[in-house]
Amino acid sequence: MFTSLPGQLLLAMLIGAAVGLEREKSGHGTAATAGVRTFSIASLLGALAGVFYIYNFSPLAMVIAGSFSVLIIAYYVVGSLMTKDIGLTSEISIITTFAIGSLITLNVLPLQLVIALAVALVTVLSLKSKTKEIVAGLSGNEVQSFVGYAIIALIVFPFLPNYGYKLSDIPLLSTIFESLNIDLSQLYGLELINPQRIWMIVVLITGIDVFGYLLGKLISKKSGFALTSFIGGFVSSTSTTQSLAQKSKKTGVVNALVGAALLANLASFLQIFLLVGPLNGQWLVSIVPSILIMVFSASILAVLFLRQHDPKEKERTAGAKRSRIFSLLPALKFAGLLIAIKIVTKVCLILFGKSGFIVSAVVASFAGLDAIIVSLAEMAGSTITLQFALLTLLLVNATNLFSKAGYSFWQGNRKFALRFLTSVSIIILVSFAGLLFT
Repeated sequence: MFTSLPGQLLLAMLIGAAVGLEREKSGHGTAATAGVRTFSIASLLGALAGVFYIYNFSPLAMVIAGSFSVLIIAYYVVGSLMTKDIGLTSEISIITTFAIGSLITLNVLPLQLVIALAVALVTVLSLKSKTKEIVAGLSGNEVQSFVGYAIIALIVFPFLPNYGYKLSDIPLLSTIFESLNIDLSQLYGLELINPQRIWMIVVLITGIDVFGYLLGKLISKKSGFALTSFIGGFVSSTSTTQSLAQKSKKTGVVNALVGAALLANLASFLQIFLLVGPLNGQWLVSIVPSILIMVFSASILAVLFLRQHDPKEKERTAGAKRSRIFSLLPALKFAGLLIAIKIVTKVCLILFGKSGFIVSAVVASFAGLDAIIVSLAEMAGSTITLQFALLTLLLVNATNLFSKAGYSFWQGNRKFALRFLTSVSIIILVSFAGLLFT
């Protein structure tokens, strides 16, 4: 519908109307000056400028864009002098709306991305009152936390080498082993560390705390961490669980964080569908009952914990408000542990091979499930039977969940760890019922 020229012009007007409606409803404009009609026309003018540019009427497109810019500048100057208000939000909004309208007809960006930009614009504008409250309530420690996270994620991370360093990259290692009559040639290709990937884990763990904090400011603390954890579970449920365990020890909050951790693992269960579906549809059908059982059981347990109230939650949370939003040292410790586990599991995979498939897969599950699931999907129905592949999946999933419970005991609140262990034990037990449907 929106691929034809009339459809594109209609879409531009609808987007402008949506932005204008937000401006009117939030009290920043009127229907006569800067509301639905004004923003609709601005977006339509942008779309027309794009059309004229495409059809080689560039001078006319420039006249429209130039006239619009002059009009907005004049409106801002006169309005500022009359109202003594030098805010630029409405003016920038209408210029952005004009630009979005032009992008619709210029076809320089995918239409879905342009619509996403429009949705983002409306969302940002609608959060003005909330952002004012957040900024007004920020402490010095909170600002330092945001700056610290920006350094971790935007300065350190991009400049780390995205290269997997192997044993063979260690100078003189082969010479030393040969002098000692030790043959480790089959391990020379073993990847020891990829600095950028490992640092990504640090960025994720600390980022969960930062974005959970922001969502908690925008909605409620419990819902904020629940939503952030669910999203984080698609990236790394292990890292997300680890971050929540650390927070339970720091704040004393238990039930809400256990529920959030279960949501993170629920996301990892859903991710199995995304990994297996494109690779092996036949095996996907056979594992659906087990995955659905895990999803439903995790959902029920998560809701039960999220609905419970932590008796000392308010006091402890209030006492923790002045502390930093995230701690870097626990994230570094976890990254170091992950490096050690990955090295050990890869050695096991190399030495055991196919003969010790289950043993190596179970050991490897301490470091994550994605690689194992992909391998199982490629082998199920050919090298190994569908039922054997499902049994292996359930075993490695159980090991992975128990390892997360172990991490929780290591760095989390004891109550959090016990309740999370109980929950994952229930999920593991009911998941094996899926074997009855294979």
